Amino acid sequence: MNWRSLSPWGLVIALLGFVLTRMTVTLAAQESTRQFLFAGIVPLVLGLSLTAFGVILTVGAYDQTLLRRTALWSIAGTGGMAVLVVLTALGTQSDVSTMAEFRQQTYLSNFLIGGAVGGTLTGLYAARNRRHRRDLKRQANRLILLNRLLRDKVINSATAIKGHASVLADGDRTESIDVIDGQTDDIIETVENVKYLSETADRSDRSLGAVDVIDCLDSEIDAVRDLAPEAEITVETPAEDVLVRANAQLAEVFRQLLLNAVEYADENAPRVDASVDLAPNHVTVHISDTGPGLPADQRALLERGEIAEFDDPTTGFGLNIVRLLVESFDGQITTTVDSSGTTVSLRLPREGATLGTSSPGATATTAGVAPSRVALAVGASLVAGAVMALAMLVVGGDVPVIGALYGVDNLIVATISHEFHSVVFGLVYAGLLSALPAESSRRLRHQMGIAVGFSLALWLVAAGVVMPLWLRALGLDATVPMLSAPSLLGHLLWGLSLSALYFYGDRWLADSDPSASASLFERLSRVPEN
Repeated sequence: MNWRSLSPWGLVIALLGFVLTRMTVTLAAQESTRQFLFAGIVPLVLGLSLTAFGVILTVGAYDQTLLRRTALWSIAGTGGMAVLVVLTALGTQSDVSTMAEFRQQTYLSNFLIGGAVGGTLTGLYAARNRRHRRDLKRQANRLILLNRLLRDKVINSATAIKGHASVLADGDRTESIDVIDGQTDDIIETVENVKYLSETADRSDRSLGAVDVIDCLDSEIDAVRDLAPEAEITVETPAEDVLVRANAQLAEVFRQLLLNAVEYADENAPRVDASVDLAPNHVTVHISDTGPGLPADQRALLERGEIAEFDDPTTGFGLNIVRLLVESFDGQITTTVDSSGTTVSLRLPREGATLGTSSPGATATTAGVAPSRVALAVGASLVAGAVMALAMLVVGGDVPVIGALYGVDNLIVATISHEFHSVVFGLVYAGLLSALPAESSRRLRHQMGIAVGFSLALWLVAAGVVMPLWLRALGLDATVPMLSAPSLLGHLLWGLSLSALYFYGDRWLADSDPSASASLFERLSRVPEN
């Protein structure tokens, strides 16, 4: 992950939840502790949970289309509930003659938070339905292609074999034997293509792994040179090894594109250029030819997966295979056609590009912290937050004052608020690790050093400056800076425990079955963006 991969839509949800929570805090200042615990604790928990969820979506490896849809639904839910509250207040002739009086109505913040949470859940449901429809479309396209393969290739080849078998009986054998041999090869190739298409239905992590894209491309270029010695194929690749998240079928993708480029190049000695570009989270492979240009229907097939309603003999099955296989790798295809020919660009996710340690599950189209690591960061943060709170209570630290930031100086509210802070900053820590080079955060001592530095920064800035200024804004006395030894001890223990839990949890996830950590976060991820 790099900082440019942070999702603005996740930030929208986080800010919305935080602003609505601040309204709850404002109302809580006008109520007693008992009233707040009964009327304000549930909206407070919902608001903080929504804020934390927004941070999760911000740093995690989730599809931007899903995040945009979820954020818009969250805003719509809040706006719809606001309209409902206003109409209800006006219809019941409540005393809301001024905006200030209206904002003081307790139910306002409660309903708005409920609307935001409801809108977010609706957005998640809508996004999952959209992904389900997309998967169904892909399956339908796969079945259409399989049907055409079987009808156009196998049946035609079998018919030709049957016809020439009768010719053999009449004595003209040489030509018929050649035809039978060629048609038999077509049947074998078709069966292999059917195998590729059927295997693209398996999109689990177990079907994908690290593939050296340079070796794979070079190998297929050599194979195509043997098949078409008249073709001039040039290649420009980085000197370093480049791993992408794919499987052995990536070779078939390169072979089909190279053969297609050689076949349709508008020269007696066709020229094909291949190159590889590197980015932090993905690899782009370009294959260019000097042909007349890829037709519009074939470009639509590669880029959007649009299969023509009726059979088109000009559209080979190879491009269908390329599209379906690249989709199974969570990759993307773009085409460029100009006067010099056609360039097909494959964008593939780099293996291990989004995490500082290991990264099953991360993709180029969903750059960020892998979903299983997001869940790990949340769990580790909750435990580290509890360790910090207990340590501060033992040495005489003022834990309940944290509750005053969100309502009342109460241990229950303080515990909820403290764990919220721990989760948010724990997610920031996970994002920080993923943004650093792998060699700088590979070992436990490296991660602990980063966590200690991060904890000291939080103690100096968040606890020392931001917190007292926040308390002053609420009308409470606080000195700036508000630094204490118990607070320093608590922050250091938080950082050390968080880093240890995250490090060993990350090792366990790397060694275990990736599907074992599937959760809500996992189901939200890996939706390729068109």
